[in-house]
Amino acid sequence: MLALIAVWMSLVCLALAGVMLVYPPAFKQWSIILFLEVLAPAALCFAGLVLWSHRKAENPEPAIVAQRLQCKVAIGLTLVAVAAVYVIFLVLADKA
Repeated sequence: MLALIAVWMSLVCLALAGVMLVYPPAFKQWSIILFLEVLAPAALCFAGLVLWSHRKAENPEPAIVAQRLQCKVAIGLTLVAVAAVYVIFLVLADKA
């Protein structure tokens, strides 16, 4: 269940990064920045916990393989979202 939650949290994180990219004034709102600072680490933590709990599974079941894939996707999406936010921050800092 944590793997699925991690994927959804990372999708929300990526959507917020997209909103900040399309609508730059949204980047100035503290609620969105705080949300990304809470949501991104939580998604990474949940994905890491699931990967850690299944680290020694020999001959894993298909459900465990699917959870591992979900966690890897969640980590990737979250890192893309965080990188996008940092790029937006650098671009807006140059304009100021």
